Amino acid sequence: MATSTGLANPAASYASDVELAEFIPEIWAQAVRASFKKGLVLANVGTDYSSLISGGGDQVHIPSVADVANIATKAPHVPVNYTNATEDKISLAVTTHSYTSAMIEDMGAVQSNSDLLSMYADSIGYKLALGFDAAVETALALTTECIDIEPYNTVAKTIDAATVAHMSKVVMENDCPLNECTLVLNPHLYASLFRIDDFVHISKTNTSNIQNGLVGSLMGMNVVLSNNITSTNHNDAVDSDDGALGNTNLLGGFLLHNSALAYAFSKAPTVSSEYDIDYISHKLVGDMIYGAKLVQDASQTKCWGVVADGVTAW
Repeated sequence: MATSTGLANPAASYASDVELAEFIPEIWAQAVRASFKKGLVLANVGTDYSSLISGGGDQVHIPSVADVANIATKAPHVPVNYTNATEDKISLAVTTHSYTSAMIEDMGAVQSNSDLLSMYADSIGYKLALGFDAAVETALALTTECIDIEPYNTVAKTIDAATVAHMSKVVMENDCPLNECTLVLNPHLYASLFRIDDFVHISKTNTSNIQNGLVGSLMGMNVVLSNNITSTNHNDAVDSDDGALGNTNLLGGFLLHNSALAYAFSKAPTVSSEYDIDYISHKLVGDMIYGAKLVQDASQTKCWGVVADGVTAW
């Protein structure tokens, strides 16, 4: 025997479920932001300028102040010689709008299962973070300064103690404090660090430099792993510390000062949801508006690409 709901339009009543309309968006927004933050690697080594455009705007101008003239000897009765410094600005455009989306059927079942909810939230957050890290990597790869590791290591495509010493020398010669720098490496080079007993083996120093199986620091530099290093180097001039290099070298990482990267969000990663009665599903879209820029000019080098000359695949 057929039964009736007593409503003229049962479908409309089902689609306007108050619990789905109010509960789901709030939970997803919080979960996605948390997952996005945990998924970021490269942005954690830069400077966030998002607060400057919190009231509106799509571009941040970062002044580049050149060093004043070197000290000179003051001769009697001779006036001071004033020099004019050439200043510049670096503009950070916050205009990239990226999104990721999903449509999940029977959202009521997902809502009742916190594990499923976390999985979708982590997936959206991870994809947003992956896209942002890719933009950061593209910005950093524009540096024409590179450090070639091949002349210094004893095993090809690895970092050893002599390589670390050379990288440290390059950074110090450019007046960048090592403790303010970060070494970002792909999995191949990162894994090779565990072969350096002088730095990572507890029996050498009686102090562990590894936390939870990770390399903590080398010569005061923070060390992080990134799976998102895909660019070739742009060493178009003989201005690299290790000379001219072929442009086909696939980067193995970056060594950068913490002021070398600027980024900003005019819209932080958020998620919107809409219930679709035709598909009995929830549509989910996570998006963000952002920009990333290499903050480096002719007056000072702050970022180096880590390359092995002749290596086009790791």
